[in-house]
Amino acid sequence: VIGSGYGGAIAASRLARAGRQVCLLERGKEFQPGEYPDTGPEAFAEVQIDFPECHVGTRTGLYDVRVNDDLNVVMGCGLGGTSLINANVSLRADERVFADPRWPDAVRADLPTRLEDGYRRAEEMLKPTLLPDDVAEVPKLQALAASSTVLPGHFSRLPINVNFTDQVNHVGVSQQACTRCGDCVSGCNYGAKNTVLMNYLP
Repeated sequence: VIGSGYGGAIAASRLARAGRQVCLLERGKEFQPGEYPDTGPEAFAEVQIDFPECHVGTRTGLYDVRVNDDLNVVMGCGLGGTSLINANVSLRADERVFADPRWPDAVRADLPTRLEDGYRRAEEMLKPTLLPDDVAEVPKLQALAASSTVLPGHFSRLPINVNFTDQVNHVGVSQQACTRCGDCVSGCNYGAKNTVLMNYLP
């Protein structure tokens, strides 16, 4: 299996659980909680930028930025892929997405069966939860809630793959509770974030 992000980690996990021997290849480094950059200079040393004409930074830098004419991408380069540096929001696709007629009929026919099963399996492993109500006031949430009173739509907290209690998780990995430090997208140094390094890979 090439790559250890969501696609690679899930494929490797399912193959291993089916009794197959698996070799997983990852070009990036392994970061354990406590090893992610938490200062500007440390983070800068982990940045790599790929331009059409050149590459800047180490090719194993955690923060992998791809700059192109039409689309720019930021992705994680490390054992666990982009799960290491995303906000870990686990939001199901809005039903209106699949109303687009460009989706093949076969895909839309699978929405209540295969897609629903895929969501269920991912949620069982990633354990999305809402930010608890007893969390101290979060200014960004307050601002979004205030905005929702004058804009169409409604405000709600999104499910995130983060633990809010110290625990040994369902695959036997010790995880600390979220400290609300806000470093989810630079790498969780407490192991509270349910990256694939905390579930599918082990």
